[in-house]
Amino acid sequence: MPRTLILAVDKDNDVGLSLGVDGPIVGYDELVKVAFGYAYEKPEDSDLNVLFAALKLYKEKKQENQDVEVALVTGDHRSELKADEKIASQLKKLKELLGYEEVILVSDGPEDESVIPIVLGLARVAGVKRVVVEQLRGVEETYILLGRYIKKAFTEPRFSRLFLGVPGIIILSLTILNFLGLMNYALLAIGIILGGAMVIQGFNLEEKIYTLWGSSPIMFTSSLFSTVFLIIALIIIYTSVNDKGLTPLGIGTAISSAAPFGGLAAMSILLGKGVVKILNRDVRIWRDIVGMVIVVIAIIAFQSLGESISSSMTSWKTAEFINAIVKSGFIEITLVGIGLSGIMTLVAMLIEKKFSSTSKE
Repeated sequence: MPRTLILAVDKDNDVGLSLGVDGPIVGYDELVKVAFGYAYEKPEDSDLNVLFAALKLYKEKKQENQDVEVALVTGDHRSELKADEKIASQLKKLKELLGYEEVILVSDGPEDESVIPIVLGLARVAGVKRVVVEQLRGVEETYILLGRYIKKAFTEPRFSRLFLGVPGIIILSLTILNFLGLMNYALLAIGIILGGAMVIQGFNLEEKIYTLWGSSPIMFTSSLFSTVFLIIALIIIYTSVNDKGLTPLGIGTAISSAAPFGGLAAMSILLGKGVVKILNRDVRIWRDIVGMVIVVIAIIAFQSLGESISSSMTSWKTAEFINAIVKSGFIEITLVGIGLSGIMTLVAMLIEKKFSSTSKE
């Protein structure tokens, strides 16, 4: 008969934070102590029902002479990613300690059950016991339950960011727009804020931003500046085309005005990579330098092309467009840029090769 682990999950670590304990908590006697300690601290919490349900299930399986053990794993209240990493680490410890082959998961809802893929990486899931708390549905109980959720919205960071942070930004934005006499943009501001919050939450961008910042603050900062410059460039293109239409004047103005900001967007990334390579003493920084030179030449070329289109073209005839390209010097600037970057690349490769051979010696 395979050994079974009856697993209670506290993903947001309410039990651990209340009692000052860390998972995994292994064994019937140890879990009884934790359950009664938590009952004293938070008798109304649903995690308490999970603990006693796991203990009850353990007793039932023992009476059936099954080879079972019971344990509690705790996560992290700060983020779902940290919680999953912590639970995965605890499950590996339990696997080494107990050698279980299958798991019966005891949970109070979908949030705790999201650890099932982590469990499946180590053992078979024999079953899931969801604990549903029975309660009256009177008005008084509804208000009590509502009060608890409001308290969570104020005290738990993962809820407060959504239920307080986003409405707070909306209220602040509307106040500023009203002060500036721009309330006609209120609906647009609300749409941008709500849409941005939904995108961040839906694609878990918050965790990815934390990860990027943790791995390289320099690249995070350069990526942020790059995004800002890119947005400015897109806004300039939109306003130019919106004001002057899809005419040579509108397109030319858009190209010449947006080119510096588009270049700065690329330059920010290259500069960030360059700084990281300098700090790491990486000789391959020459690649980023060449990239910066190409970006500068591209800015000059597209600025000149845009100005030529807006000043010398009256319609979108092929002959006029070719004449505008020739007049702008776009081809000459591009060829000079290609030649210059080629020479720089060749020289840098020779220096890198010499540096590598010197290091080996």
